[in-house]
Amino acid sequence: MLAGFLDFLLLMAGTGAFSVAALVLWARLSPDPDQAIHEEIRRADGQCVFLFDGTTLMDCTAPARVLLADLAAGGNDLQRLFRTLSSRFRDLPHPDDVHTDGPAREFASKDPSEAMRVILESWDSYLRVTLAPLAEGEADANQGYASRAIEDVSGPSFSHGIAHSDELSVLRAVTNAAPVLLWQTDDRDEISWANETYLAQLEAREGGNRSIWPPARLFPGVHTNPPEPGTSRRGEVTYAEGEQRGFDIHCVESEQGRFYYAMPADEVIKVEETQKQFVQTLTKTFAHLSVGLVIFDKDRSLALFNPALIDLLRLPVEFLSVRPTLHAFLDRLREERLIAEPKDYKAWRQQILELEDKASSGSYCETWNLPGGVTFRVTGRPHPNGAIAFLFEDISSEMALTRRFHAEIEVGHAALDAVDEAILIVNGAGMVSHSNRAYKDMWRADPEAGVIVRRLRDVAQSWRRTGGDSATWDALIDATEQRGGPASWHGTVTSADGRTLACRAARLKGGSTLIGFRRISVRTERGVAAS
Repeated sequence: MLAGFLDFLLLMAGTGAFSVAALVLWARLSPDPDQAIHEEIRRADGQCVFLFDGTTLMDCTAPARVLLADLAAGGNDLQRLFRTLSSRFRDLPHPDDVHTDGPAREFASKDPSEAMRVILESWDSYLRVTLAPLAEGEADANQGYASRAIEDVSGPSFSHGIAHSDELSVLRAVTNAAPVLLWQTDDRDEISWANETYLAQLEAREGGNRSIWPPARLFPGVHTNPPEPGTSRRGEVTYAEGEQRGFDIHCVESEQGRFYYAMPADEVIKVEETQKQFVQTLTKTFAHLSVGLVIFDKDRSLALFNPALIDLLRLPVEFLSVRPTLHAFLDRLREERLIAEPKDYKAWRQQILELEDKASSGSYCETWNLPGGVTFRVTGRPHPNGAIAFLFEDISSEMALTRRFHAEIEVGHAALDAVDEAILIVNGAGMVSHSNRAYKDMWRADPEAGVIVRRLRDVAQSWRRTGGDSATWDALIDATEQRGGPASWHGTVTSADGRTLACRAARLKGGSTLIGFRRISVRTERGVAAS
């Protein structure tokens, strides 16, 4: 009787209607349970069938072995299989929830065009997983479900010259060798797949065991709030030794879940830190400058300003903090009467456009004379990436000093013009720097007006043409040019027309020399008259 019952179970197994419950009953009644289980697997050969005891794979058919050989590493046998199948089949339970007594459960493919299904049959600690056609007779079971399963899991071939079984191996080798962290999460937001680089980083952080599945999250915050498509988010990993590494993380949504890509950002972080330190150094330097600095970016929005700008222009910090445009900035200066009020506002706006163009080429430099005696020197300079910078320098004191100096020079010139003596000033280089009105009247010449005749010896040619003792003229010139000679020199010379001139040379501060001429007598028709 027992033999007849066993024959009935074997018949059921041959027809494909064999269940785990029947298999367990057969194993319990059989004198050798393991042999009975393996015998059933052999009878199911040609189908893609896995048989588990708990999480341990007891046996599988030949097509299933082909699929098993290409499963990703990490976790136990049951986790590896379900990690692969869950990305392709809808509502597949978690490996921890598959051991549920009851009728067989079927799960269809997520893609309606894929006519495949997963059948789960469980009893006690046993689980049978079958990868079968969607309907009986739709595909020949003897054609090998493993190759179809690999095709379903891996998707379309990326190369017509590579078989699907080889393609999966190549793809896995490529992803594991990639220098970026790759991982996938399922609809429960648990990691269902990760490449070797991710697992290596996780092991370095925690010293954990790679066989524990699912692996821990390296970037928990990214999972709860993933970056938007086309953007990245910075994440950091702190290792057991205290070292930190940064990664730029990208996320892609798909029907199979979320795919994450984390690329090392150590070099980018170093560059950003260097740039940050450089900006901080510049900011500290600019803070101590007495020159007002304002920089506008390529969009002509205010990007940087220093405290001196606030002190000079007395603009509110609130206004500068909202990053006004260049035109808004200049309009505010006009409102504060920090730019001369234009008569033609339209023409003034055109000047502003020209100011921007000149600053971009580095040729803008003007002096703004403002009411109240304030004077600014405004310089425009181009900066990298299309930015421009303006320097505001208060030169009111400098201009006041210059004006006072010019006024003193004009007073000195007026005083010399009021003197009857003909005076010529020669600087230390032997060049004529000034002459008074009496000199111009006496010699009928203005040595300052000439461009070529400016040297003392050239001017002295007009003296010699009047005649007189050449030795006296030579002595006058020598007394002027000799730096180590006497502080003063006096002489007299009589010209060809009878004029007698008293000549003198006197040293001045700064290396200049004063030469003076004064007429002693003049010849008239009635005789000689004193000058």
